[in-house]
Amino acid sequence: MSHWLNHQLQAIKLVLSRMHANLLSSFMICLVVGVAMCLPSLFYVGVDHLSKLTDHMQNETEISLFLKLDVSKNTMSEIDALLAKNPAIKQYHLVTKDEAWQQLQAKSKNNPDVNDAINQLGKNPLPDAFFIQAKSVAPDDLTSLKASLQSIPGVEQVLLNTDWAKRLSTIISLSKKLILFITILLAIVLLVIIGNTVRMQILTQQDEIEVSYLIGATSSFIRTPFLYAGVLYGLFGGLFAVLMILGITQIFNYSIADLSNLYNSDFHLTIFNGRLFLAVIIAAVLIGWMGSYLAVTRAIASIIQLQKNGIS
Repeated sequence: MSHWLNHQLQAIKLVLSRMHANLLSSFMICLVVGVAMCLPSLFYVGVDHLSKLTDHMQNETEISLFLKLDVSKNTMSEIDALLAKNPAIKQYHLVTKDEAWQQLQAKSKNNPDVNDAINQLGKNPLPDAFFIQAKSVAPDDLTSLKASLQSIPGVEQVLLNTDWAKRLSTIISLSKKLILFITILLAIVLLVIIGNTVRMQILTQQDEIEVSYLIGATSSFIRTPFLYAGVLYGLFGGLFAVLMILGITQIFNYSIADLSNLYNSDFHLTIFNGRLFLAVIIAAVLIGWMGSYLAVTRAIASIIQLQKNGIS
């Protein structure tokens, strides 16, 4: 066990020394890995926050049920009873025509033109209305509830605008698929980049590998330093990606702070996302290991085959 640990430590030290000796090229490779991991992560952060904002707005979706102008008190009581028994309704409240008229007059006091237009009406044109909060915010459930409310006697109109929610949900769903597609493409690019980098290192050390094989070194022993090289490229690249995400998120929050204040909103992107950062680092390490493994396995197999052909 101690021999195995000693071998692993020596391999890591060897790789770190080689990376330090080629500091600029190592930095550039890690930077490329960081940028490639940062791009889909930023897209994910944006879409995730937009999805949460959409869910919050959908939770506040309200159904407006306007009654006919000539509806009687008995009919209003019957409608109230039906709404109370409806299992799809979470809560509701009634705004009478008189209350709505008073609210409209109060809001129009600061606008002379609107106030004059209201005074010229002479009578209250507003209907009694129920404002309903549904239990489910799914677009199909809301549409079904709207249809059932519209069929109630005494109801003039039911308003529910869920088209925006459907469109936005579709866009978010497509965006998530696009992020997955971009992530896969970038992962393939990283596999190629890290694989070629490790392959070039193997070619520069081919004589050393051949001597190690001749004196009895196993493929696993020869492969270990190159695997650690891929892992370290991925690790440092993942850390670069985390730093980029933190910096860009902070800059974005500063940029939209004034805009959020204008709309009385506290919208901002979460700066620290532990799960995302961990996922980015793990994914980068796995990609680095896989790229180096594929490259070193193929290269060592070729070298061993050449050795066998030379011996024979």
